[in-house]
Amino acid sequence: MKKLTFILAISLFLVQTSNAQMFQWGIKAGLGINSLKIADLTDIEDGSDVYDLVTGDNVMGYHVGFQTRINIAMIFIQPELYFNDGGAKIEEFRNDALEATYNVNFQRIDLPLLVGMKLGPARINLGPVGSYVVNESVSDDAQNIDPDYTFFSQSMTWGFQAGLGIDLSKLSLDVRYEGSLSSLGDEVTVGGADYQLDARPSQWLFSLGFWFK
Repeated sequence: MKKLTFILAISLFLVQTSNAQMFQWGIKAGLGINSLKIADLTDIEDGSDVYDLVTGDNVMGYHVGFQTRINIAMIFIQPELYFNDGGAKIEEFRNDALEATYNVNFQRIDLPLLVGMKLGPARINLGPVGSYVVNESVSDDAQNIDPDYTFFSQSMTWGFQAGLGIDLSKLSLDVRYEGSLSSLGDEVTVGGADYQLDARPSQWLFSLGFWFK
């Protein structure tokens, strides 16, 4: 009887410990290196002008939000939600001369759902990410550039994330690459002709997290 009671007590302790370690939640924040890759539009004729629209330099952004994790042995599922402020640069060349640089700034809500594997304190993970675009603004360094561009014509877009991480007690460090699976742009009309503006954002994410549990 004593042995049975002892076994039941140990089993209950292990179940409680397992449940406590199975679910984690915390906060995260970090920096992102953003770019907006477009299918370059070249040799577009507009009257006597010929111009190209091409991808420009990367832009630094930031993200902040929440992270959760469900642990199942060496495997884990990690849903997250965070606010992402990013940007990009698009360059416009007219007659082979740089006419304008478009500064694209966007704010969105990102919802990654990652699946990963633990290798000691290290982790590998990948999964889809849904992004809801809250706001987009486009400014340029020249006046009266025509046409006006909208690079995010869809409010909800889809992409993927993949990367590496490490857990140090309650701290988590992550490096991830995010790519796009959605075409964001719309048609743009120049000189009476329509052109498809296929804009796809990507970014490198460097994050620091803290687990409360």
